[in-house]
Amino acid sequence: MGLAEFRQVTKGWKRWRKPVIDIGVITLLLVALSHLPPDTSLSERMENGILRLCVPDRNSELIRADHATRPGYELALMQGVAQELDLRLQVVEIANMGRSFNPRDWQIGRGQCDILGGGLADSAANRGFLTLLPNGGRIGLVRISDSAPPARGAKVGVFMGSAGLNRVQLSSWMRAEGWQPHPLATEADLAVWLRQGGEAIASSLTPLPAGALSHDLPAAAGESTSLAFGLWRGDVTLTRAIRAALQKEIQHKQFVARAN
Repeated sequence: MGLAEFRQVTKGWKRWRKPVIDIGVITLLLVALSHLPPDTSLSERMENGILRLCVPDRNSELIRADHATRPGYELALMQGVAQELDLRLQVVEIANMGRSFNPRDWQIGRGQCDILGGGLADSAANRGFLTLLPNGGRIGLVRISDSAPPARGAKVGVFMGSAGLNRVQLSSWMRAEGWQPHPLATEADLAVWLRQGGEAIASSLTPLPAGALSHDLPAAAGESTSLAFGLWRGDVTLTRAIRAALQKEIQHKQFVARAN
């Protein structure tokens, strides 16, 4: 081979080098993926016959697990999903859910839950930890009071009652208003606080005591967002099956609502 021919071959190789390398990398990735263990998330649930829904409170308005004939909105949806998949729905109460802004602090995992619900906000914090499936509901924050906003320096009770609402944003807004947040752990604590004449900020899903009035908060305190069910990342087959069944349930409920 002469020098001119060698240069021509070298020039051709330089032109094709990047595509050849790219093809080689893609081939190696495909080979590596073929050796990954198969996703058995759906088949394991089908074998066990149980679908576990974890919620922070079995008796919240969204769940109402103790009302067999009048379940909450999210529980009714998941009952339909479980029936569609021929599984028995099991509601598991995990009080630690929502106690922290960061879902990683809830100390829960696949061994306890297949799906998370009961007021899960479609937020950036939750999306960074779970695969979220919006369920048609909405959630936000309201001020519970029968009077004008409290004066600067006042203590204001705070009951989030949901997993994923932006506590940092709310805290910053309250500081700007000059209010001191007073954390309330349960709906019962909220009811006592209000009976004692206190002002409070709570999730828009929180049942109000008789006579209490709610007032929308500005966007600076926290945006209204969609409610969602959360599934573990990597549970591809289970997520796909639940997404399809959930969409069918939501469409059915919308049809029934329009018909009525």
